[in-house]
Amino acid sequence: MRKINVLNFEGQTIFCGVDVHKKSWQVNIRCSEFELFSFTQKPSVDGLFNHLRSRYPGADFQVVYEAGFSGFGLQRRLRESGINCLVINPADVPSSDKDKKRKSDRIDARKLSRELSNGMLSSIYIPTVEMEHARTLVRQRSMLVKDSIRCKARIAHKIMFSGLEMGEHDSQQYWSRRYVEHLRSLPCATPALRQALDLAIDEYVMVRKLLNQATCQIRSLARQEPFTQTHELLKTIPGIGLINAMIILTEIQDMARFSNLGKLCSYCGIVPDKFSSGEKEAVRGITHRSNNHLRVAIVESSWTLIRKDPAMLMLYKKYCQTMVPNKAIIKIAYHLLSRMRHVWKTGEPYQIGLAGDV
Repeated sequence: MRKINVLNFEGQTIFCGVDVHKKSWQVNIRCSEFELFSFTQKPSVDGLFNHLRSRYPGADFQVVYEAGFSGFGLQRRLRESGINCLVINPADVPSSDKDKKRKSDRIDARKLSRELSNGMLSSIYIPTVEMEHARTLVRQRSMLVKDSIRCKARIAHKIMFSGLEMGEHDSQQYWSRRYVEHLRSLPCATPALRQALDLAIDEYVMVRKLLNQATCQIRSLARQEPFTQTHELLKTIPGIGLINAMIILTEIQDMARFSNLGKLCSYCGIVPDKFSSGEKEAVRGITHRSNNHLRVAIVESSWTLIRKDPAMLMLYKKYCQTMVPNKAIIKIAYHLLSRMRHVWKTGEPYQIGLAGDV
């Protein structure tokens, strides 16, 4: 009887780079020495899993894909199946000039698998499902805030374009119910203008209603575990209220992931971009690489902090002697992050008036 050899890749590691898109996945597979296979498949975690297991039975698998619209679903499904999967920042993938000028899905997948096998990639932080969904709710409120401002700007444009008097309010101020009724009563020359203005006002009222609902839901979420304790600690810091505390909490999630203050500041984007070559060194201002949701909340809170904490006001005035206010407030944001990190890690409430960082 002919002896049948059974495939067994036990003890070997197979590396898989996946370029994820809505309608297709480009997959590149390689071992530690060379490329093995490249193909396109439908977006299916089970399809990828079955292909790897059937073609390379017994092997250890490492999969990598870029963070983006697909979120962390692929990573979680593969992890549940016993496959190690990394999610990386697309900007952290080493790219040659040739890769940039001849970009394709096939090249991107090959690049991911190659760099994974070389050990050049490190995963971004993978949040828990609970924290990810809480962050989604908080970010949805931020989107509604922007929509509200846009609606008010559109109404103001229609009023000014039509030669009507809007009053003293602008799109950045709060519009009371009485002021909204005033806008509805503005004299319009034609029914068409009246209808256009009413539609714009109705849109604004609807968005504001949704914004109020989102705020109530976030307030309720803040009273639940695991948010309550950290949320209350953050609110002891002057300038950090309900919304900013939840933004900070859901964006950072776990302070232990940052081993030092420098890494926290880098994640927030409170660091400069630098360019150094030979004897030349240039500072290009605050970095564009940041968690923008978090940076906005930190800088916004810093402006309030200098008004409520004399120690921070003293530091701010000192920095203003050598730099413009917009740069000085970034320095204050650094101090705020330092103190916030201390409050978060120790569980001690913020103390007003302390000179220097904790």
